[in-house]
Amino acid sequence: MSDRKLSFLGIAAVISVVLAVVVSQYANKSKPAASATGALIQGLDPSAVQKIIVKQEDNVVTLNRRKDGFVIAEKAGYPAANKVVNNLFTSSLDIKIVELYTEDEKNYKDLGVTEEESKGSIQFFGADDKLITGFIIGKDTESGKGSYAYGKLFNDKKVYVLSDVPWIQGPAVDYMNKDLIYVKKENIDWVTVAGPNDFYSLVSDANGAIVKLKELPAGKKQKDSECSQVLGALSNLRFDDVMAESEAKDLVFDRKYNLKMKDSTLINLEIAKKDSDTFIKCKAEFTDKTQVTKEEGVESQEALKQKEAKLLAMENAKKLHDSAKGWVFKIPSYMADNITKPMAELVEDIPVEKPADANEVNEPNGLDTAKEI
Repeated sequence: MSDRKLSFLGIAAVISVVLAVVVSQYANKSKPAASATGALIQGLDPSAVQKIIVKQEDNVVTLNRRKDGFVIAEKAGYPAANKVVNNLFTSSLDIKIVELYTEDEKNYKDLGVTEEESKGSIQFFGADDKLITGFIIGKDTESGKGSYAYGKLFNDKKVYVLSDVPWIQGPAVDYMNKDLIYVKKENIDWVTVAGPNDFYSLVSDANGAIVKLKELPAGKKQKDSECSQVLGALSNLRFDDVMAESEAKDLVFDRKYNLKMKDSTLINLEIAKKDSDTFIKCKAEFTDKTQVTKEEGVESQEALKQKEAKLLAMENAKKLHDSAKGWVFKIPSYMADNITKPMAELVEDIPVEKPADANEVNEPNGLDTAKEI
């Protein structure tokens, strides 16, 4: 083969490679690039944020800074969970720009980046109620994988293809820590339950394995499983919703559930029922009023551990009391059932052995019944 032919074939090969690259780039033009070009939000200082407004469909949540955290305006200022708020900051700062898509406002509605059409938006405000930054998340891109979406900053016309787009939570209750009370069953000393026409008490052994109903009616025996459920009703008590006590004036709190722990913590629940919903008010008190003091001389490790445990129990009781004070919580129905269970559901009749039928005649044995021949 001549040198001219070899040169021609070499040039043709180079052209083929170039064409393949061009075609490949053109074919993939509609797909977002795998590598991002930078963060959508840059330079946001969380400590400068005094208010956050989150919108998701019909839900609007306003978080206002109070001391070292945020409270939820739509829930009368109930504290927002620090973990959830921190996630708002980190997930917002993690959003990446893949490419600029358009600056034409005529495309906003189709891309879902208007406030009415969007999946959601988050805005961060400073102390003067001035917008620091914020963004709107629109529809998923044509890739259909949900990992890329159209989005834009507030006060900016540019619409980008974005990656690492966060899921924006909607209802205000999603921004709370809904864990209210956690009590280990083995730490419970006794429980009392009172209703409009009912009262009973349960006591527990050292490790909570055996539960006894104190007011056991004559002719009845306790149902161990049901009694155990009532005793352990606060093992992991959560709430579904919350309101200020001033908003609950139509509720009648005519039931009580009191729990005493072995460490001297007393938890009092006042309970109201309305239709199929159950609401509670909660108080907590550490009943051991003796002061924890430092003894003269060297104290044993056991004595120090006991004092440390007492101080921790005092702190936990105060924390629960302070966090629940002034609030009314709506609790799930399956949890409500255990703190309002009537005595009738805890007992059952003792089986009575039937006496032998007086009309029955015992058959004599075969030896005694031998007939005369």
